Amino acid sequence: MSDHITDITQLYARYSLSIDARDLESFRDCFTAGGGMEITGGPAFAGAEGLAKVIAGRTAESPRHENSNVLIDLADDERATGRAYFVLRGTDGQPAAAGDYLDRLVRTEAGWRFAHRQITFAWRG
Repeated sequence: MSDHITDITQLYARYSLSIDARDLESFRDCFTAGGGMEITGGPAFAGAEGLAKVIAGRTAESPRHENSNVLIDLADDERATGRAYFVLRGTDGQPAAAGDYLDRLVRTEAGWRFAHRQITFAWRG
């Protein structure tokens, strides 16, 4: 069980590192083939094309992602839900936004992936 938690926690880190590096291949690899993400009260991005739009909208000046308080609930060896806080930091290092993730995760042949990520902002600077 703890190996699953470690693998999923690593997925959270890979998501943040790949989006910040604008690494489309690594970013897409964080999701299932049909997976995607949705911003509460905002747009949704699903599948390869939708996720590519997320990366295309990023620049070197885009805020960096930090995760904390990652909490994973394993339904079984193949399914889980996860929650975490995030902070986006601007190029000056100051918080630019914060919120939380609510995730549905699935274990694929390639490892744990996000089936769906709900992003809710608590505040934006």
